[in-house]
Order: sequence, then structure tokens, then C-alpha cells
Amino acid sequence: MEIPSKIHDEFILLKAAFENGLITEMSQLEKQKPTRIAELAGMNHSRYAAKLFEPWEFSPSEISRIALIINVDSGLIMKVIANQLRAQEIVRILTNLKKIEEQKTKTSQKKD
Repeated sequence: MEIPSKIHDEFILLKAAFENGLITEMSQLEKQKPTRIAELAGMNHSRYAAKLFEPWEFSPSEISRIALIINVDSGLIMKVIANQLRAQEIVRILTNLKKIEEQKTKTSQKKD
């Protein structure tokens, strides 16, 4: 069983954007037929839209469905999500590091 080519044709520009690395954040899909993708993926439009801004919330099966709809390797979508998550986690780690350094400074100042 195959996805009809007329569905893939609807998303040919989006497919090319993924394949050429032009999609760097899932939120870029917000303006790329979000209602149609959500409908075809069997997702609530509002929930789909919210997950575009927190893409680590997508389940593996949802990523697979989106990839099948767009006709791209799911790994391309996973790569975008992983890069977004990585950037967010780096910010979190740096914030934690700053807190630790501030605590060390306060502790050493109290000793003086």
C-alpha cells in the first residue's frame, strides 16, 4: 500500500526544503499547510501546531506519519528535532553552570 502521489505532490516544496536543509526548526512548518498535515496525520490541528514549537513532544509514530505525508526520510525530521533539542539543552546547562558559579562565589565571599 502506498501514499497517493497526489498527496506527495502537495508537499513537494516542503520535501525539497527538508532535503536541502532549509528547515532548521519544526516551527517553520507552521505556515506550510499545517491543517492539511495535521488532518492527514490524524492529529488535532491545535495539538500539531503546539508540537511544532516543542517538537520533542512528537511521538515516533507521529514523526513517521509526517515523514510519509511529506515523502521524506523520517531521519531528516528527527535531525531537525534533535538539533533544536540540543540547542535548548545547551542553554539549560549554561544556565545551571551560571547558578553553580554564582553559588561558589557567594560561598567564597562568606568565608572571607
